[in-house]
Amino acid sequence: MGTSFFTNFFVSNLILSVFLCLVLVLKKTLRKQLTVSAQYHIHLIALSMLLIPFLPVQMGSLPDFLNGITGFGTSKLADMDAEAVQEAGSAAASTGWMQDFSSTLQQSAFPFGSPVLFFSLWIIGMAVVAAAILWSNRQVKHIASSLELIEDEELTALFAACKKQLRYEKKVVFGYSPLISTPITFGFFRPFIIIPDVSPLTAEEMKCVLLHELYHCKRKDIVVNYYMCFCRIVYWFNPLIWYVLKETKTEMEISCDYAVLKTLDTEAVSKYGEVILSFASSSPRGRSLMAASEISSTFRQLKRRIAAIANHQPATATAKITSIVVFLAIVTAGFFSIPFLSVPTAAGEEVYSFSKNNVAYEEDHGVFDDFAGSFVLYDANNDQYTIYNENESTARYSPASTYKIYSALFALESGVITEDNNQLIWDGTEHLYEEWNQDQDLYTAMKYSVNWYFQHLDRQTGSEQLQHYFQQIHYGNQTLSNQIDNYWLDSSLKISPVEQVEVLKKFYANEFAFDEANVTTVKESMYLEERNAARLFGKTGSVTVNDEQGEGWFVGYVEADDNTYFFAVHIRGGEEAGGKAASNIALSILENQGIY
Repeated sequence: MGTSFFTNFFVSNLILSVFLCLVLVLKKTLRKQLTVSAQYHIHLIALSMLLIPFLPVQMGSLPDFLNGITGFGTSKLADMDAEAVQEAGSAAASTGWMQDFSSTLQQSAFPFGSPVLFFSLWIIGMAVVAAAILWSNRQVKHIASSLELIEDEELTALFAACKKQLRYEKKVVFGYSPLISTPITFGFFRPFIIIPDVSPLTAEEMKCVLLHELYHCKRKDIVVNYYMCFCRIVYWFNPLIWYVLKETKTEMEISCDYAVLKTLDTEAVSKYGEVILSFASSSPRGRSLMAASEISSTFRQLKRRIAAIANHQPATATAKITSIVVFLAIVTAGFFSIPFLSVPTAAGEEVYSFSKNNVAYEEDHGVFDDFAGSFVLYDANNDQYTIYNENESTARYSPASTYKIYSALFALESGVITEDNNQLIWDGTEHLYEEWNQDQDLYTAMKYSVNWYFQHLDRQTGSEQLQHYFQQIHYGNQTLSNQIDNYWLDSSLKISPVEQVEVLKKFYANEFAFDEANVTTVKESMYLEERNAARLFGKTGSVTVNDEQGEGWFVGYVEADDNTYFFAVHIRGGEEAGGKAASNIALSILENQGIY
């Protein structure tokens, strides 16, 4: 789980870096056209995007979430346990069609080596940076413990007047500490404003200091400071994000300066700049990791702040309008970036948007055992869907061998094989399963899920024609990789259980307008068994990735006397999650529903 997360987190970082670069370029290009406040808030939007990889939210799950709140279309299912699932599959297993012909895929999702190593380094790095931040913030505790409350009547009166001027009513601890040489503000729940020995400052200069620190409190910049500490810990390895954090701190101080300047008269503006300069070199370097705000700055920050103070002018109407437009554009771009930044999506877990009124959502009552899974059933006569595990039913996964239904259909349509001529000669290559080491026709290849047979069909059909056909039938994400032998395994082509059923019922009714004889041939190759005057057709699919994560499919339909039922099961988990387990689950549910 951890390594998978980091692999996807790495992909999110690449996308985040591109987004942040675009924001920085845009802000620098339009700096003179934007208000100071807008420049700071643009940074806040950019930083808020750093949370997206950790949010367990997917764009495609919104309709599901709303349905979950309303509770429409939900119903209960009679209890079924694992033993019932096994019993339901025993008869089918005895016929032989349920034998599992799993395909193994060895792949490394992380491009620079073992994800375990990099995940471990990431954890170690976070621990080191977190320790450094905690150590740096110990100074805050020492300062707080050393403070003496201000008792000077003139100073307390000035402090109260500044609060009133800013219309800030929250209680603030106002004190003095001999441990600091520059005013500092901190405190997540209870704000503190601590000042050093201020005897050299005049009342007007002290007013500038207090207005600056109080504005940090009013705007809740302390919360932003803590959030930036979190970002430093999690993104310690990304220098671009450290640069953005540094720029955000500078923009925070400049916007705070501007907010104070708006409350001062013209003569006091130059005095404010002098106060900033007086504290220019007072801040120890070790405080860069502190979750606190100081009026002092580094030399580079100071140059920008003094330049901004010297050039202070009220924002024009044009600048305000431009700022609003740019801000909304960045917010919109950030919103539409969420699907690409969230770790589940970065993992490739695409989601199909499915919203129909004729759906009943069932509780699974443990029918999937320890697997994550979903079951989708469509009743043709009643035009009714029944879905177990709603969220899983719309998540897209590699189709594994279930794609062979359509590989055969496309080969028939392309003339690669025909109804009467569909045998291929085994080339003598030894394969994992004995059933594969012989000549095959469409029926044996479908029964034994013979990879080499369908890979040959795909090569003969060609990538371009395959792409055309998958788009024609709207098969999942309709995406094929350059590897024509593995596109149905390597997570390029993906489909959800709901889509499996939708495509299958359209295939059954030949809504795609293929040659009827070809459709019939594929149907015949999918035939599995008959029980109680009901005929079962289907195709299993199994894949094991890196000998660890297993996935299993079973898709098909049941022809009864007066109705046809289409279904799809997908499960994922350990090595046991294969087509056989998926078949057992499907048969158990079909039996429980009185269908088969």
